[in-house]
Amino acid sequence: MPVSATNQWINLTGLAVLTVVSLGTIVGGINPAIALLLAMAGYAVPVAALEAWLLKVHRRPSTGLDWELARRRTVDWGRVRVKLIGLAGSVAAVAIAHWSMRFYVPADMALAGSLALIALPVAAIVAIPYVACVDRAMREPKDGCWHMGNLLLGRLGGIDRRALSDHLLGWAIKGFFLPIMIVYLLKTLSRLQANVAWPTESFVLAVRWLTDYAAALELAIVCTGYLCTFRLLDAHIRSPNRLLAGWVVTLACYEPFNRVVTGGVLRYASGRQWHDWFGDVPALAIPWAVALLASFAVWIWATAAYGLRWSNLTHRGIITNGPYRFTKHPDYVAKTIFFWLVNVPFLSEGGPIVAFKAMLLLGLINLIYFGRARMEERHLSEDPDYVAYALAMNERSVFRGLARIAPGLRYRPPAGSAAGAAAGQPTGSLALANAAAVPGERN
Repeated sequence: MPVSATNQWINLTGLAVLTVVSLGTIVGGINPAIALLLAMAGYAVPVAALEAWLLKVHRRPSTGLDWELARRRTVDWGRVRVKLIGLAGSVAAVAIAHWSMRFYVPADMALAGSLALIALPVAAIVAIPYVACVDRAMREPKDGCWHMGNLLLGRLGGIDRRALSDHLLGWAIKGFFLPIMIVYLLKTLSRLQANVAWPTESFVLAVRWLTDYAAALELAIVCTGYLCTFRLLDAHIRSPNRLLAGWVVTLACYEPFNRVVTGGVLRYASGRQWHDWFGDVPALAIPWAVALLASFAVWIWATAAYGLRWSNLTHRGIITNGPYRFTKHPDYVAKTIFFWLVNVPFLSEGGPIVAFKAMLLLGLINLIYFGRARMEERHLSEDPDYVAYALAMNERSVFRGLARIAPGLRYRPPAGSAAGAAAGQPTGSLALANAAAVPGERN
Protein backbone atom coordinates (compact mmCIF):
# COMPACT_ATOMS: atom_id res chain seq x y z
CA MET A 1 0.00 0.00 0.00
CA PRO A 2 1.44 3.40 -0.92
CA VAL A 3 1.91 5.90 1.91
CA SER A 4 -1.18 8.07 2.31
CA ALA A 5 -1.06 11.79 1.60
CA THR A 6 -2.51 12.38 5.07
CA ASN A 7 -2.21 11.11 8.62
CA GLN A 8 -5.35 9.78 10.28
CA TRP A 9 -4.43 10.83 13.82
CA ILE A 10 -3.88 14.40 12.64
CA ASN A 11 -7.20 14.39 10.79
CA LEU A 12 -9.06 12.92 13.76
CA THR A 13 -7.49 15.57 16.00
CA GLY A 14 -8.85 18.23 13.66
CA LEU A 15 -12.25 16.52 13.70
CA ALA A 16 -12.24 16.46 17.52
CA VAL A 17 -11.43 20.19 17.70
CA LEU A 18 -14.09 20.91 15.07
CA THR A 19 -16.65 18.91 17.10
CA VAL A 20 -15.96 20.87 20.28
CA VAL A 21 -15.81 24.29 18.61
CA SER A 22 -18.96 23.82 16.53
CA LEU A 23 -20.92 22.45 19.49
CA GLY A 24 -19.86 25.44 21.58
CA THR A 25 -20.98 27.92 18.92
CA ILE A 26 -24.34 26.16 18.55
CA VAL A 27 -25.09 25.95 22.26
CA GLY A 28 -23.76 29.47 22.77
CA GLY A 29 -26.02 30.88 20.07
CA ILE A 30 -23.15 32.58 18.25
CA ASN A 31 -23.99 34.27 14.95
CA PRO A 32 -24.01 31.51 12.28
CA ALA A 33 -21.55 33.39 10.05
CA ILE A 34 -19.03 33.64 12.91
CA ALA A 35 -19.82 30.05 13.90
CA LEU A 36 -19.00 28.96 10.33
CA LEU A 37 -15.62 30.69 10.39
CA LEU A 38 -14.79 29.27 13.82
CA ALA A 39 -15.79 25.76 12.72
CA MET A 40 -13.63 25.87 9.59
CA ALA A 41 -10.71 27.34 11.55
CA GLY A 42 -11.22 24.74 14.26
CA TYR A 43 -10.55 22.04 11.69
CA ALA A 44 -8.05 23.73 9.34
CA VAL A 45 -5.66 25.24 11.91
CA PRO A 46 -4.79 22.08 13.89
CA VAL A 47 -4.60 19.92 10.76
CA ALA A 48 -2.40 22.39 8.87
CA ALA A 49 -0.15 23.05 11.89
CA LEU A 50 0.32 19.37 12.72
CA GLU A 51 0.95 18.41 9.10
CA ALA A 52 3.59 21.12 8.76
CA TRP A 53 5.21 20.20 12.08
CA LEU A 54 5.05 16.40 12.02
CA LEU A 55 4.81 15.51 8.34
CA LYS A 56 6.81 18.42 6.91
CA VAL A 57 4.32 18.57 4.03
CA HIS A 58 5.88 21.79 2.72
CA ARG A 59 9.05 19.82 1.94
CA ARG A 60 7.40 17.04 -0.04
CA PRO A 61 8.51 16.68 -3.69
CA SER A 62 4.84 16.67 -4.71
CA THR A 63 4.57 20.36 -3.74
CA GLY A 64 6.93 21.31 -6.56
CA LEU A 65 8.86 23.45 -4.06
CA ASP A 66 12.62 23.48 -3.48
CA TRP A 67 13.66 25.45 -0.40
CA GLU A 68 17.37 25.20 -1.21
CA LEU A 69 16.58 26.86 -4.52
CA ALA A 70 14.56 29.51 -2.68
CA ARG A 71 17.61 30.48 -0.60
CA ARG A 72 19.57 31.25 -3.77
CA ARG A 73 16.77 33.21 -5.44
CA THR A 74 15.40 36.67 -4.99
CA VAL A 75 11.70 37.40 -5.45
CA ASP A 76 10.78 38.01 -9.08
CA TRP A 77 8.20 40.73 -8.46
CA GLY A 78 7.34 40.95 -12.15
CA ARG A 79 6.29 37.32 -12.20
CA VAL A 80 4.53 37.68 -8.84
CA ARG A 81 2.57 40.64 -10.19
CA VAL A 82 1.41 38.58 -13.19
CA LYS A 83 0.32 35.78 -10.84
CA LEU A 84 -1.62 38.18 -8.63
CA ILE A 85 -3.39 39.50 -11.72
CA GLY A 86 -4.21 35.91 -12.68
CA LEU A 87 -5.48 35.19 -9.16
CA ALA A 88 -7.65 38.33 -9.10
CA GLY A 89 -8.98 37.51 -12.55
CA SER A 90 -9.89 33.97 -11.47
CA VAL A 91 -11.87 35.28 -8.49
CA ALA A 92 -13.57 37.87 -10.68
CA ALA A 93 -14.46 35.21 -13.27
CA VAL A 94 -16.19 33.13 -10.58
CA ALA A 95 -18.14 36.17 -9.35
CA ILE A 96 -19.20 37.14 -12.89
CA ALA A 97 -20.26 33.57 -13.67
CA HIS A 98 -22.54 33.40 -10.62
CA TRP A 99 -23.92 36.88 -11.27
CA SER A 100 -24.73 36.22 -14.92
CA MET A 101 -25.76 32.55 -14.96
CA ARG A 102 -27.61 32.21 -11.65
CA PHE A 103 -26.62 28.62 -10.85
CA TYR A 104 -28.15 28.90 -7.39
CA VAL A 105 -30.96 30.79 -5.68
CA PRO A 106 -30.01 34.52 -5.74
CA ALA A 107 -30.68 34.92 -2.01
CA ASP A 108 -28.26 32.08 -1.28
CA MET A 109 -25.58 33.62 -3.47
CA ALA A 110 -26.13 36.99 -1.83
CA LEU A 111 -25.42 35.32 1.51
CA ALA A 112 -22.24 33.67 0.22
CA GLY A 113 -21.24 36.85 -1.60
CA SER A 114 -21.52 38.98 1.52
CA LEU A 115 -19.19 36.62 3.37
CA ALA A 116 -16.76 36.71 0.44
CA LEU A 117 -16.72 40.50 0.45
CA ILE A 118 -15.88 40.50 4.16
CA ALA A 119 -13.05 37.99 3.65
CA LEU A 120 -11.71 39.52 0.42
CA PRO A 121 -9.60 42.35 1.92
CA VAL A 122 -7.86 39.94 4.29
CA ALA A 123 -7.30 37.42 1.48
CA ALA A 124 -5.88 40.14 -0.78
CA ILE A 125 -3.36 41.21 1.85
CA VAL A 126 -2.27 37.64 2.65
CA ALA A 127 -2.05 36.69 -1.04
CA ILE A 128 0.89 39.00 -1.76
CA PRO A 129 3.46 37.49 0.67
CA TYR A 130 2.10 33.97 0.07
CA VAL A 131 2.44 34.14 -3.73
CA ALA A 132 5.90 35.72 -3.42
CA CYS A 133 7.08 33.03 -0.99
CA VAL A 134 5.77 30.11 -3.03
CA ASP A 135 6.96 31.57 -6.34
CA ARG A 136 10.48 31.91 -4.98
CA ALA A 137 10.58 28.20 -4.06
CA MET A 138 8.83 26.72 -7.10
CA ARG A 139 10.93 24.56 -9.39
CA GLU A 140 8.58 25.49 -12.24
CA PRO A 141 7.27 28.94 -11.27
CA LYS A 142 5.31 29.55 -14.46
CA ASP A 143 2.16 27.83 -13.24
CA GLY A 144 -1.47 28.09 -14.29
CA CYS A 145 -1.96 31.30 -12.33
CA TRP A 146 0.93 32.91 -14.23
CA HIS A 147 -0.55 31.80 -17.55
CA MET A 148 -3.93 33.20 -16.48
CA GLY A 149 -2.30 36.53 -15.70
CA ASN A 150 -0.63 36.62 -19.10
CA LEU A 151 -3.95 35.84 -20.76
CA LEU A 152 -5.56 38.79 -19.01
CA LEU A 153 -2.63 41.01 -19.99
CA GLY A 154 -2.97 39.97 -23.63
CA ARG A 155 0.40 38.21 -23.70
CA LEU A 156 -0.70 35.15 -25.64
CA GLY A 157 2.58 34.00 -27.12
CA GLY A 158 4.02 31.91 -24.30
CA ILE A 159 0.83 30.51 -22.77
CA ASP A 160 0.78 26.79 -21.98
CA ARG A 161 -2.76 25.78 -22.89
CA ARG A 162 -2.75 22.65 -20.74
CA ALA A 163 -1.57 24.53 -17.65
CA LEU A 164 -4.11 27.29 -18.29
CA SER A 165 -7.00 24.88 -18.85
CA ASP A 166 -6.12 22.96 -15.67
CA HIS A 167 -6.09 26.27 -13.78
CA LEU A 168 -9.48 27.25 -15.19
CA LEU A 169 -10.98 23.83 -14.42
CA GLY A 170 -9.66 24.00 -10.87
CA TRP A 171 -11.23 27.39 -10.32
CA ALA A 172 -14.46 26.23 -11.96
CA ILE A 173 -14.62 23.41 -9.42
CA LYS A 174 -13.90 25.66 -6.43
CA GLY A 175 -16.08 28.46 -7.73
CA PHE A 176 -19.05 26.19 -8.41
CA PHE A 177 -19.07 24.06 -5.26
CA LEU A 178 -17.65 26.25 -2.46
CA PRO A 179 -20.39 28.95 -2.42
CA ILE A 180 -23.28 26.51 -2.13
CA MET A 181 -21.44 24.40 0.47
CA ILE A 182 -20.94 27.55 2.57
CA VAL A 183 -24.66 28.31 2.26
CA TYR A 184 -25.56 24.74 3.26
CA LEU A 185 -23.29 25.01 6.30
CA LEU A 186 -24.75 28.37 7.33
CA LYS A 187 -28.30 27.07 7.07
CA THR A 188 -27.44 23.88 8.96
CA LEU A 189 -25.80 25.82 11.80
CA SER A 190 -28.82 28.15 11.98
CA ARG A 191 -31.18 25.17 12.07
CA LEU A 192 -29.14 23.48 14.81
CA GLN A 193 -29.28 26.62 16.95
CA ALA A 194 -33.03 26.97 16.41
CA ASN A 195 -33.57 23.31 17.38
CA VAL A 196 -30.98 23.14 20.15
CA ALA A 197 -33.60 21.83 22.62
CA TRP A 198 -34.49 18.81 20.45
CA PRO A 199 -32.04 16.36 22.09
CA THR A 200 -33.84 16.80 25.42
CA GLU A 201 -37.38 16.49 24.05
CA SER A 202 -37.55 12.99 22.53
CA PHE A 203 -35.45 10.17 21.15
CA VAL A 204 -36.49 10.79 17.54
CA LEU A 205 -35.83 14.53 17.76
CA ALA A 206 -32.43 13.82 19.35
CA VAL A 207 -31.49 11.53 16.44
CA ARG A 208 -32.66 14.10 13.90
CA TRP A 209 -30.63 16.81 15.63
CA LEU A 210 -27.54 14.58 15.74
CA THR A 211 -27.94 13.85 12.03
CA ASP A 212 -28.03 17.56 11.31
CA TYR A 213 -25.02 18.08 13.56
CA ALA A 214 -23.11 15.35 11.71
CA ALA A 215 -24.00 17.09 8.44
CA ALA A 216 -22.57 20.35 9.80
CA LEU A 217 -19.28 18.62 10.68
CA GLU A 218 -19.05 17.07 7.24
CA LEU A 219 -19.84 20.36 5.51
CA ALA A 220 -17.23 22.23 7.55
CA ILE A 221 -14.56 19.77 6.38
CA VAL A 222 -15.80 20.02 2.79
CA CYS A 223 -15.73 23.84 2.81
CA THR A 224 -12.25 23.76 4.30
CA GLY A 225 -11.11 21.38 1.57
CA TYR A 226 -12.35 23.59 -1.26
CA LEU A 227 -10.79 26.67 0.33
CA CYS A 228 -7.36 25.27 1.31
CA THR A 229 -5.90 24.45 -2.10
CA PHE A 230 -2.47 25.66 -1.00
CA ARG A 231 0.73 24.33 -2.57
CA LEU A 232 2.63 25.22 0.61
CA LEU A 233 0.52 22.61 2.47
CA ASP A 234 0.76 20.06 -0.37
CA ALA A 235 -3.02 20.44 -0.67
CA HIS A 236 -3.00 22.02 -4.13
CA ILE A 237 -4.92 20.62 -7.09
CA ARG A 238 -2.48 18.30 -8.83
CA SER A 239 -4.89 17.71 -11.68
CA PRO A 240 -8.60 18.31 -12.34
CA ASN A 241 -10.82 15.56 -13.72
CA ARG A 242 -11.03 16.13 -17.48
CA LEU A 243 -13.53 13.33 -18.18
CA LEU A 244 -16.88 14.66 -19.41
CA ALA A 245 -18.68 11.64 -17.98
CA GLY A 246 -17.06 12.37 -14.61
CA TRP A 247 -18.48 15.90 -14.61
CA VAL A 248 -21.93 14.67 -15.71
CA VAL A 249 -22.36 12.08 -12.93
CA THR A 250 -20.93 14.46 -10.32
CA LEU A 251 -23.03 17.50 -11.23
CA ALA A 252 -26.13 15.29 -11.31
CA CYS A 253 -25.82 15.04 -7.51
CA TYR A 254 -25.70 18.79 -6.83
CA GLU A 255 -27.77 21.90 -7.34
CA PRO A 256 -29.13 23.02 -9.71
CA PHE A 257 -28.88 19.78 -11.70
CA ASN A 258 -30.14 17.51 -8.93
CA ARG A 259 -33.47 19.35 -9.05
CA VAL A 260 -33.97 17.69 -12.41
CA VAL A 261 -32.28 14.35 -11.74
CA THR A 262 -33.28 13.50 -8.16
CA GLY A 263 -36.14 15.96 -7.81
CA GLY A 264 -37.81 15.29 -11.15
CA VAL A 265 -36.78 12.31 -13.24
CA LEU A 266 -35.65 10.13 -10.30
CA ARG A 267 -38.03 11.34 -7.62
CA TYR A 268 -37.77 8.49 -5.14
CA ALA A 269 -38.54 10.35 -1.88
CA SER A 270 -42.15 10.28 -0.70
CA GLY A 271 -41.72 13.01 1.90
CA ARG A 272 -42.04 10.49 4.74
CA GLN A 273 -38.86 9.37 6.48
CA TRP A 274 -38.02 6.57 8.87
CA HIS A 275 -39.29 8.36 11.99
CA ASP A 276 -42.68 8.99 10.33
CA TRP A 277 -43.17 5.25 9.92
CA PHE A 278 -41.91 3.72 13.16
CA GLY A 279 -40.38 6.50 15.26
CA ASP A 280 -42.79 5.69 18.10
CA VAL A 281 -41.86 1.97 18.12
CA PRO A 282 -38.66 1.73 20.23
CA ALA A 283 -37.90 -1.86 19.21
CA LEU A 284 -37.52 -0.66 15.62
CA ALA A 285 -36.55 2.99 16.07
CA ILE A 286 -33.53 2.45 18.33
CA PRO A 287 -31.57 -0.05 16.18
CA TRP A 288 -32.59 1.85 13.05
CA ALA A 289 -31.29 5.12 14.48
CA VAL A 290 -28.04 3.47 15.60
CA ALA A 291 -27.47 2.12 12.08
CA LEU A 292 -28.33 5.51 10.58
CA LEU A 293 -25.93 7.43 12.82
CA ALA A 294 -23.22 4.79 12.29
CA SER A 295 -23.47 5.18 8.51
CA PHE A 296 -23.13 8.96 8.86
CA ALA A 297 -20.16 8.49 11.20
CA VAL A 298 -18.38 6.48 8.50
CA TRP A 299 -19.33 9.19 5.99
CA ILE A 300 -17.70 11.87 8.20
CA TRP A 301 -14.66 9.65 8.83
CA ALA A 302 -14.21 9.15 5.08
CA THR A 303 -14.45 12.90 4.50
CA ALA A 304 -12.06 13.75 7.34
CA ALA A 305 -9.58 11.19 5.98
CA TYR A 306 -8.68 13.73 3.30
CA GLY A 307 -7.50 16.30 5.82
CA LEU A 308 -7.35 19.58 3.89
CA ARG A 309 -7.63 17.83 0.53
CA TRP A 310 -11.33 17.01 0.09
CA SER A 311 -12.79 18.16 -3.21
CA ASN A 312 -14.91 16.88 -6.05
CA LEU A 313 -13.31 16.26 -9.44
CA THR A 314 -9.70 16.78 -8.39
CA HIS A 315 -6.55 14.82 -7.57
CA ARG A 316 -4.89 16.28 -4.47
CA GLY A 317 -3.01 13.26 -3.15
CA ILE A 318 -3.84 9.57 -2.79
CA ILE A 319 -5.55 8.52 0.46
CA THR A 320 -4.82 4.96 1.58
CA ASN A 321 -5.50 4.99 5.32
CA GLY A 322 -8.52 5.36 7.62
CA PRO A 323 -11.65 3.83 6.07
CA TYR A 324 -9.83 3.72 2.72
CA ARG A 325 -7.89 0.73 4.05
CA PHE A 326 -11.12 -1.25 3.85
CA THR A 327 -12.69 -0.09 0.60
CA LYS A 328 -11.83 2.37 -2.17
CA HIS A 329 -15.07 4.33 -1.73
CA PRO A 330 -16.19 4.27 1.94
CA ASP A 331 -17.98 7.62 1.55
CA TYR A 332 -20.21 6.37 -1.27
CA VAL A 333 -20.92 3.12 0.58
CA ALA A 334 -21.92 5.09 3.69
CA LYS A 335 -24.06 7.52 1.66
CA THR A 336 -25.87 4.67 -0.05
CA ILE A 337 -26.73 3.02 3.26
CA PHE A 338 -27.74 6.36 4.79
CA PHE A 339 -30.09 7.23 1.91
CA TRP A 340 -31.90 3.90 2.21
CA LEU A 341 -32.17 4.11 6.00
CA VAL A 342 -33.51 7.68 6.00
CA ASN A 343 -36.01 7.37 3.13
CA VAL A 344 -37.17 3.74 3.64
CA PRO A 345 -38.43 3.55 0.02
CA PHE A 346 -39.71 0.00 0.58
CA LEU A 347 -42.54 1.45 2.72
CA SER A 348 -45.28 3.36 0.92
CA GLU A 349 -48.87 4.36 1.54
CA GLY A 350 -49.46 3.71 -2.16
CA GLY A 351 -48.85 -0.01 -1.86
CA PRO A 352 -46.16 -2.41 -3.10
CA ILE A 353 -46.06 -1.12 -6.69
CA VAL A 354 -45.33 2.45 -5.57
CA ALA A 355 -42.75 1.12 -3.10
CA PHE A 356 -41.07 -0.93 -5.84
CA LYS A 357 -40.89 2.16 -8.05
CA ALA A 358 -39.28 4.18 -5.24
CA MET A 359 -36.72 1.43 -4.63
CA LEU A 360 -35.94 1.28 -8.34
CA LEU A 361 -35.43 5.05 -8.55
CA LEU A 362 -33.21 5.12 -5.47
CA GLY A 363 -31.26 2.24 -6.99
CA LEU A 364 -30.66 4.42 -10.06
CA ILE A 365 -29.36 7.17 -7.77
CA ASN A 366 -26.96 4.61 -6.33
CA LEU A 367 -25.84 3.81 -9.88
CA ILE A 368 -24.98 7.49 -10.37
CA TYR A 369 -22.66 7.25 -7.37
CA PHE A 370 -21.21 4.05 -8.79
CA GLY A 371 -20.53 6.01 -11.98
CA ARG A 372 -18.83 8.72 -9.93
CA ALA A 373 -16.59 6.10 -8.35
CA ARG A 374 -15.59 4.73 -11.75
CA MET A 375 -14.87 8.15 -13.22
CA GLU A 376 -12.80 9.10 -10.19
CA GLU A 377 -10.78 5.92 -10.56
CA ARG A 378 -10.14 6.58 -14.23
CA HIS A 379 -8.87 10.05 -13.36
CA LEU A 380 -6.75 8.97 -10.39
CA SER A 381 -5.26 6.11 -12.40
CA GLU A 382 -3.00 8.69 -14.02
CA ASP A 383 -1.04 8.43 -10.74
CA PRO A 384 0.96 5.17 -10.26
CA ASP A 385 0.39 5.44 -6.50
CA TYR A 386 -3.34 5.09 -7.03
CA VAL A 387 -2.83 2.13 -9.35
CA ALA A 388 -0.74 0.39 -6.69
CA TYR A 389 -3.37 1.19 -4.04
CA ALA A 390 -6.31 0.03 -6.14
CA LEU A 391 -4.58 -3.19 -7.17
CA ALA A 392 -3.82 -3.91 -3.51
CA MET A 393 -7.47 -3.29 -2.66
CA ASN A 394 -8.46 -6.02 -5.13
CA GLU A 395 -7.20 -8.42 -2.47
CA ARG A 396 -7.72 -6.40 0.73
CA SER A 397 -11.11 -4.72 0.28
CA VAL A 398 -14.02 -5.87 2.42
CA PHE A 399 -15.90 -6.25 -0.87
CA ARG A 400 -13.31 -8.53 -2.51
CA GLY A 401 -15.74 -11.45 -2.22
CA LEU A 402 -18.31 -9.53 -4.26
CA ALA A 403 -15.66 -8.85 -6.89
CA ARG A 404 -15.00 -12.59 -7.14
CA ILE A 405 -18.67 -13.12 -7.99
CA ALA A 406 -18.65 -10.21 -10.47
CA PRO A 407 -15.06 -9.97 -11.85
CA GLY A 408 -15.94 -6.79 -13.69
CA LEU A 409 -15.88 -4.99 -10.33
CA ARG A 410 -12.18 -5.67 -9.86
CA TYR A 411 -9.86 -2.79 -10.55
CA ARG A 412 -7.69 -2.77 -13.62
CA PRO A 413 -5.66 0.23 -14.81
CA PRO A 414 -6.73 1.79 -18.11
CA ALA A 415 -5.21 -0.24 -20.93
CA GLY A 416 -2.15 1.35 -22.48
CA SER A 417 -1.77 3.97 -19.75
CA ALA A 418 1.57 4.93 -18.22
CA ALA A 419 0.15 4.04 -14.81
CA GLY A 420 -0.83 0.63 -16.11
CA ALA A 421 2.69 0.09 -17.39
CA ALA A 422 4.12 1.14 -14.01
CA ALA A 423 1.89 -1.46 -12.37
CA GLY A 424 2.98 -4.19 -14.75
CA GLN A 425 -0.09 -4.05 -16.97
CA PRO A 426 0.38 -4.67 -20.72
CA THR A 427 0.43 -1.64 -22.98
CA GLY A 428 0.23 -0.95 -26.68
CA SER A 429 0.00 -3.94 -29.03
CA LEU A 430 0.51 -6.38 -26.14
CA ALA A 431 -2.58 -5.01 -24.43
CA LEU A 432 -4.59 -5.42 -27.63
CA ALA A 433 -3.30 -8.96 -28.11
CA ASN A 434 -4.31 -9.90 -24.56
CA ALA A 435 -7.70 -8.16 -24.66
CA ALA A 436 -9.52 -11.27 -25.80
CA ALA A 437 -7.80 -13.47 -23.23
CA VAL A 438 -8.24 -11.30 -20.12
CA PRO A 439 -11.78 -10.83 -18.74
CA GLY A 440 -12.89 -7.20 -18.50
CA GLU A 441 -12.08 -6.02 -14.99
CA ARG A 442 -11.79 -2.31 -15.54
CA ASN A 443 -13.20 -0.25 -12.70
